[in-house]
Amino acid sequence: MTLTETRGFRRISHTINPVCVSSSFLGGPSSKTMIPMAGGATIQPIFPENHPQPSTGLAALANSAHWKIERIVALAMLAVIPGSFVCDSVFMNYLLAASLAIHAHWGMDSVLIDYCPRNALPLANIIRYVLTLMAFVGLCYFNYNDMGVTKALKALWSMY
Repeated sequence: MTLTETRGFRRISHTINPVCVSSSFLGGPSSKTMIPMAGGATIQPIFPENHPQPSTGLAALANSAHWKIERIVALAMLAVIPGSFVCDSVFMNYLLAASLAIHAHWGMDSVLIDYCPRNALPLANIIRYVLTLMAFVGLCYFNYNDMGVTKALKALWSMY
C-alpha cells in the first residue's frame, strides 16, 4: 500500500475519464461535459437559464466594471508614467499623483481582502482610505509647493 492510498488520495486517471472532458466543458451541458466520477456517479455542470441582472448605482461598480476600471487605470499608467517624464508639465504631475494614489488604493484593497481577518476589515478599510488621502494630498502638496514628482524622480536618478 502506497502513501497516497493510505491517505485517501487516488490518481486523477482513476477519478476522471479524460475522454469525457473536452475543450467545450464550459460551453454548456452536453454528453461531452459529463464527468464520470469514481463509484459510478457523474458530474454535470449547471448553467442557469436566467442570469441575475446587475444592480444599479455604486453596487454595480463592485462587479466586473470595477475590475475593468482597475485594468484601464493600470494600462493608462503605462502611458502616464513615461509621458510625465517626456512632457514634464503641471497637468502630468497631478495626473501621475492621482493615478499612483488610486492604483495603490486598489492594490491595498486586494491585499486586505486576501489577508485581513473579516472582523478587522472595517478598521483596515478606514486606515486604507486615510492613507490614500494622505498620499494623494502629500503628492499634490509636493507638486504645488515644490519641484513636482517627475522632477524629483529625475533628480534622484541623476544622483547615481
